[in-house]
Amino acid sequence: CSMSIELTTTAEFLRASHITRWGIVQTAVRQNIAEHMYRVWTLARAWGPLVELSPDQQFLAEQLALMHDLPEIRTGDAPTPHKTTELKAHLAQIESQIYPELRALEKQAAPATAALVKHCDTAEAVLFLSINGLGTHAQQVTQLLRQQMLDRLAMSPFTAAQQSALIDAFHTTLHAT
Repeated sequence: CSMSIELTTTAEFLRASHITRWGIVQTAVRQNIAEHMYRVWTLARAWGPLVELSPDQQFLAEQLALMHDLPEIRTGDAPTPHKTTELKAHLAQIESQIYPELRALEKQAAPATAALVKHCDTAEAVLFLSINGLGTHAQQVTQLLRQQMLDRLAMSPFTAAQQSALIDAFHTTLHAT
């Protein structure tokens, strides 16, 4: 009897609240992938208008934000520092088998849409660790992620004004959190 790795049942999707993040970083509270995806959706919903996505692409960005880590229900959360190019390629292949609908939606995403979701994903991690990270290692990971966020933004399809608006929105959110 072989078990399919594809997510198909409601019960399987509900397990997103059982998959914890930050296994290698000490945090004051635990975060699961369901909470993370909701928070990424919140950012994508608020920040999408700053980069002027079309209504269809805005909707797609919000869908991707709510679904982007669902394959981790099967794989668990792999720490970013350990995701080599080879591991990322291997995970992408497995993840497309776990949740083919996600890969289909990603193919519909315009470059700006994909960049917004990735930005919101990383920004959420920085926001979470800025508040909940404990110790020197958490501070180092937060700084690494913050630099990744800024580097990706600099290489994104967004205009300089849109990049600036996203950075301002991030800082406003960080300082109000």
